[in-house]
Amino acid sequence: MIHFNSSKILIPVDFSETSMLAITHGAFLAQFTKGDVYLLHIINSTFTKQNVFMPILKLEDPEAFEKKIEARMNELANEIKSEYGVKVECIIKTGSPASEIIDTVSEIGASLVVMGTHGYSPIEELVIGSNALRVITKANCQVMTMSKAATHKGYNRIVIPIDNSGHSRQKVVYAIELAKQFSAHLYAVALLGPDEEKDKPAMELILHQIEKLAKDKNVTYTSEVLSDLKNRATATVNYSEKVGADLLVIMSDQDAEISGFFLGPYAQQVIHLSKIPVITVKPEEHPENINFTILSGTSGF
Repeated sequence: MIHFNSSKILIPVDFSETSMLAITHGAFLAQFTKGDVYLLHIINSTFTKQNVFMPILKLEDPEAFEKKIEARMNELANEIKSEYGVKVECIIKTGSPASEIIDTVSEIGASLVVMGTHGYSPIEELVIGSNALRVITKANCQVMTMSKAATHKGYNRIVIPIDNSGHSRQKVVYAIELAKQFSAHLYAVALLGPDEEKDKPAMELILHQIEKLAKDKNVTYTSEVLSDLKNRATATVNYSEKVGADLLVIMSDQDAEISGFFLGPYAQQVIHLSKIPVITVKPEEHPENINFTILSGTSGF
C-alpha cells in the first residue's frame, strides 16, 4: 500500500522559473507537514562546456563557478528557513542531472521530489523535459511536477482519475492521506472510453468504495463518471479545471522500461497540459501478478 510521505523533500534547482516555483511548493509542503527540504543543484558539464549555463561567469574557471553556485544555494536555503521555518540542506553535484537526482533520492531516502517540468536545458522540449521524465520513471519515490502556470500555493481540491486497470487504484490511499493532511476535498473521476460503457456499474462501485475509505478518514468527497471519452488526458485536465482543483494525483507506468517509453501517453499529456501541480505515484511492484496489458494506467487514445 502506498502512503503519503513528505518527511524528506528533494527539490532540484537550476535557477529556472519552474525550479523557483518548485521551491515554493516544496517548502510549503515541508512547512505544513513538518518535513525537511533538500536543495539539489547539478553542475551539468555538457552545458558549461557550451558556455550557455549562467554565461555571466567565465566557465573556464571551475572553482569560481562552483563558489558562485554555492553562494546562491546558501542564499536560497536561508530565504526558505526564514520564510517557512523548515530545515534546509544544500547539495551540489556534477554530472547528468537526471542520474544525479535519481541517485540522490536513494542516498538521502527522499520521500518526494518536487521539480519543474522543464529545466537543465536551454531548450524546452515539446511535452515534458527529458530529465523530469526520467526522474518520474526511475526515482524510488513519488514526484510532484509543475509548469510555469502552477503559481497557486495550497491544496484544497485534489483530483484522482480512475480507470478500470488494477494499478490505477493504487494511488487512492495516498490521495486520501494527502487530502486529510491538507483538509482538502477529494474528487474521484472515473474515465471510460467509447467502448467501455458496459464497465460503468463496476466503476460506480469502485467510486463508492473510495467514498467509504474517504469517509473513514473524514475526508470530504465527490465522484463523477465521464463516458465516451476520446482522450482521457484532456478530459482529466478539463475536469480538474471545472472543479477548481489545485492538485492532481496520477500513476506512472510500471512497464516503462520494457515498452521503451519514459512514461505512458496519458501521464505525459496530463503533466504537459495541467496548469496545476501533478503528483505521479509510482506503482508498487508485484512481479508475480504483473499483467502488462493493464499497466498503462489511464492511457490516452
